Formats: sequence, structure tokens, C-alpha cells
Amino acid sequence: MTVENRDSTAVKVVISTALSRVRDLRYVVVDVTTGEIIDDAQGCGYRSVQNAYRAHGYKSASPKKKNQRDAAERKVKDWCAAHPEFMADVEKMALYALKDGAPIAHADVGRLLADHGLELPFSVGVLMRHW
Repeated sequence: MTVENRDSTAVKVVISTALSRVRDLRYVVVDVTTGEIIDDAQGCGYRSVQNAYRAHGYKSASPKKKNQRDAAERKVKDWCAAHPEFMADVEKMALYALKDGAPIAHADVGRLLADHGLELPFSVGVLMRHW
């Protein structure tokens, strides 16, 4: 199997009987055609099906997709470094939201941007993902 074909193989997530305990199920990513374990979270297994699929998607991304993701992260980091007053206010807002037990909302960040008179060259979601 070539490297190109390996990325396009169908996978599924199954419960690993070897890694699971009575009340602590662990999941692994398996190749559908061969039954071979592709990813087992370094021998520990994943705690949920969603986490296993998410990790496999992240690890098996094409180089082009990885470069796009890295470029977006660099763009956000550079923008944050250029606007330290705004980022200090966002961090305060996030701290207060954490104390209240609620996540920081996109609308809150949007209002803070308006208060500072700033516009993002990307979406608020991208800012929140990579800051």
C-alpha cells in the first residue's frame, strides 16, 4: 500500500478490549479493509469515539491542509501581537467567563472589537481557535 493510498483508506473507530477496563472504555482507529490498528493514542486508547475520529483527521491531513492551518495560526498570532490592548481585554473577558462557568461567546468578542474600533482580517472563530 502506497502512502497516497493509505491516506484515502476507510477507517472506523472500535472499542479496544485490550485497553479498556470495566468502566473505562478505550477506542482505537482501525483500517476497515485490513482490520489493522492505525492509531491507538500511543498505546492508551482514546476516551471517546469523537476524539478518535478528530485525532485521526488531524494526523492524516494532507501537507497542503497542514500548511494552510499553520499559516492561519501565524496570521492570528501576528495580529494578536500587534493589538496587545485588545488581547488583554479579551483575556480578562475570558477569565470572567471562566469564573462564571460559561464559555466566552463570539458575540462578546465582536462587541469588544467594535469597542476598540478594530476589524479582523479573519473570523472571530479563527481568532478564538488560534489565539
